[in-house]
Amino acid sequence: MDKRGARKKEYKKECSRYRGKVNEDQKTCKKRVELKRCKRCWGKVQEIYDGMQCDKCGFWYHILCDDIEEDLYNELQKDDRKVLWFCRSCNAMLKKNPTNFLDNTKLKQDIVRMKEELKEVKEGHQQACEALRKFEGNLEKKESITLQGNDDDDVGDKVENNIVKDLNMIKLEMEGMQKKIKNLSKKWEGEKEMDEYIPVTKKVFEIPVHPVIKEKEERDRRKNNLVIHNIEEPNNMNEKELYDHDLAICMDIFGNEIGEPIEEGDIVSITRLGKKEEEGENQNPRPRCLLIKMKEPEKKWSILKNAKKMKTTRKNEYKRVFIQPDLTKSERAKDKESREKLREKREQGEEGWYIKRGQLERRN
Repeated sequence: MDKRGARKKEYKKECSRYRGKVNEDQKTCKKRVELKRCKRCWGKVQEIYDGMQCDKCGFWYHILCDDIEEDLYNELQKDDRKVLWFCRSCNAMLKKNPTNFLDNTKLKQDIVRMKEELKEVKEGHQQACEALRKFEGNLEKKESITLQGNDDDDVGDKVENNIVKDLNMIKLEMEGMQKKIKNLSKKWEGEKEMDEYIPVTKKVFEIPVHPVIKEKEERDRRKNNLVIHNIEEPNNMNEKELYDHDLAICMDIFGNEIGEPIEEGDIVSITRLGKKEEEGENQNPRPRCLLIKMKEPEKKWSILKNAKKMKTTRKNEYKRVFIQPDLTKSERAKDKESREKLREKREQGEEGWYIKRGQLERRN
């Protein structure tokens, strides 16, 4: 390599922004990590905004830059936390290839060591085979001397001594090989308990998820969803006909009632929640709620922003229809509590109170 190429290679080992040494294993700038710079906005962490350090790549992230919810952040700040936190990039890597995600250096070292021991066993086997071939050759010599009736006792004794020597060598080789195989077998059997240092195993996935993390996952799963209540559910329709019926009503409500027209491609799926009540069980069965999954969360929020217009609808079939976000169990409990507080304040004659994003607020 020429000098220019050597300089270029050496330059690549340093971070282009902070000139810090690059960690070869994780490709991170050590100086940038030490300065606690947010990887997304390059701002210092904990000077303006709080932040977290990824337990995989080592980079820092502002809680706003990586969409870390406040409840989750507060839980992860506890000294006795028993969970790891990964940034969005590392989280994607974990989902794509969980078995190679975390550091499995110890496992690799053990595999290399076992391969070396297996190589020794093979070499011992080859030596035993060579000794056995020698033994067979000396045995043939002894048989030929016996058949020829050779009276030379010295030759016969010499061959016999070689046979005894070869037998002892074979015995030692076989004993050593058996011992190595036994030890190696024990180690491989012990690998059934390798879960303690294999980073991603079945046991890891069976660890109970912390409630805060579980709640965050639930909210992420529902972030594009809407729930519409009291949409008429006709009988004697197959699955496709019911879907087309519900889709047409949704398009009518969004476009004509609340002034947020959408295209069919904006809706990913429409599902009726729960088990349908039969007419025999109830004379006036309640229609099941509609769960609508939107393609983009922005469309969902624009619909929710104008959902209050349903109160002024002129169509009788839409009089009792209302639209809500798809809430988790804890969010539903908070929403119920907020509505009860709002009702109490209105009963007390207090005006200007309303609910926004599940929180009770007052107009200035």
